[in-house]
Amino acid sequence: MNDQDLSQLRRLFEVMEQLRAPGGCPWDRVQSHQSLVPYLLEETYEAIQAIEEGTPEEVAEELGDLLVEVAMQVAIASEAGEFDIATVAGRATEKMIGRHPHVFGDLKVAGVEQVLSNWEELKRKEKPERESPLDGIPAALPALALASAIQRRQGDEVVEGGVPDPLLSVGQALSRLSDGTDATETQKIGELLYRVVALAGECGVDPEGALRGYAGERRRDLRQAQLARRPEESSAAPLATEGSSNSG
Repeated sequence: MNDQDLSQLRRLFEVMEQLRAPGGCPWDRVQSHQSLVPYLLEETYEAIQAIEEGTPEEVAEELGDLLVEVAMQVAIASEAGEFDIATVAGRATEKMIGRHPHVFGDLKVAGVEQVLSNWEELKRKEKPERESPLDGIPAALPALALASAIQRRQGDEVVEGGVPDPLLSVGQALSRLSDGTDATETQKIGELLYRVVALAGECGVDPEGALRGYAGERRRDLRQAQLARRPEESSAAPLATEGSSNSG
């Protein structure tokens, strides 16, 4: 990061402070952490859309809008004596360094899977109050994202009852989608989800609410199974060591 980068970043935070100061913008002055949440969410989705569909210029613009939301939250917090940008950046930096001992330390890893495993173990040690990997999943996630996050973190835990029969033939179901064309797996999954949403509509069911409700039940069941089966702290998978083979 060069001096010009730092200058532009500093200028943005100075602008936000000026907007919040006496004589600044009436709208900006009355905002709070809570009132800005909808805008933070909207700007996040606009940034995602730009990344998926837009040009580099559009991505830069939307990331800038997202950074404005961060700057506003920091300005509000700084006024209240809660925290400042140094606190935010410092904690983020410490977290990234601490979660990457294979880059900033002597730890050796064999590949991406070991990096991810170590990341989860380090996070568990940083937040000992969390009894389960499922405890850190935000309940406010959209239903599909919530279900996906739960499935990523559920590990090998299986709730009594096993896998429902319809899911055992999901490969066959996908092969019949898209009229037998050479659609990608992504397109087929998209079509399958689209049809499920249509089915929910025919049944008078809100698919978002239905999936959120089931995902919440699933998380509770999985968490109970994890806590019942998990040995004490000593059973946690150890981090990779200096002597790991095939380290990269």
